[in-house]
Amino acid sequence: MLFAATTSLALVGTASAADEKPAPVYTGAADTNESGVGVMACTGHAHSNKDTRTGPFFDGSNVNIRRGPHTACRSDGQGQLSHTVDYHCFGTGDSVTRNGVTYTTWTYLRDVTTGVQGWVSDAFLDLNPNGFRGSLVSC
Repeated sequence: MLFAATTSLALVGTASAADEKPAPVYTGAADTNESGVGVMACTGHAHSNKDTRTGPFFDGSNVNIRRGPHTACRSDGQGQLSHTVDYHCFGTGDSVTRNGVTYTTWTYLRDVTTGVQGWVSDAFLDLNPNGFRGSLVSC
């Protein structure tokens, strides 16, 4: 029965099932950002500039911009509330919980203010009008 319901949902949307962004899960859990992967998992994540949205999308200060969609990946810079962001696309990575909501999607972006590019957990990006955070275009 679950398979039939999942198939119906995939047919309703305009994107294919592979491109649909997974919804965050309200868990009520404490904030976490622990990684279950090693540093080697920080390279080789495909991304391209498919999303055309640009704006002040950081939802906090000192938001890490990482080399991969994992909290163990090195941070090459930090985004600030006042910075302009150029979204590229989203992918999946480590689970990050913020304010009781767990996110598994990460957005590849460029901080226009500093020029730093990399992955940011969607937990730290502004809400879109549709209720999702970060880029809406799959990498």
